[in-house]
Amino acid sequence: MGIYVKGALGAFSGKVGNIVGSSWRSIDYLRSLPKPSKKAATEKQKAHRAKFALAIEFLSPMREIINIGFSDKSQKKMTAFNQATNELITKIAGEYPSFSIPYENVRFSRGSLSNIPANVEQRISGEIDVTWSTSVHRLGAVADDVVHIILYHENSQDFFVFQDAVREDGQYVVDPEGLGTGVFHIWIMVISKDGQKRSSSKYFETVEL
Repeated sequence: MGIYVKGALGAFSGKVGNIVGSSWRSIDYLRSLPKPSKKAATEKQKAHRAKFALAIEFLSPMREIINIGFSDKSQKKMTAFNQATNELITKIAGEYPSFSIPYENVRFSRGSLSNIPANVEQRISGEIDVTWSTSVHRLGAVADDVVHIILYHENSQDFFVFQDAVREDGQYVVDPEGLGTGVFHIWIMVISKDGQKRSSSKYFETVEL
């Protein structure tokens, strides 16, 4: 693959013969079409492809959150979603072909903003009561930081994201109505009101509804 400078007629985009012209983040590229391989995939290649597919399947519903949670300004050649995917692939548990998501190692955001030291309890009614310290400091904890509570239903593979509370509230109660029954994994992350800063998401525990 080669990088090229636009000529008098501008950048070339499209396919001519076995050459493809394209652009990615304001950088123009020329590359040749890949030749189809006649070799069978090795076990290592199969394992990597299986891990990649599992990570994509798990993270895809959270793409919008991940695009905010992972800042890719310093990684010009890698999107936020790709960063999250690559990170998860290295942590996937098991041996090929029996891989599984290590929920406690999943991250939906990465940053220096202070997360909340939350306490998660389940009420008799089934409501999930999340409480946290409202302490603030100018180095990374502001009263109006938006708290994101993420629930993942292991059976249905559905995500539920609650973002109606801010740091100064100190509490949020998740109503179980409409969530279904079964085991739910919980993560919490904090994002500044302007979306420019975020904490690293933290896995807490599971609850069963």
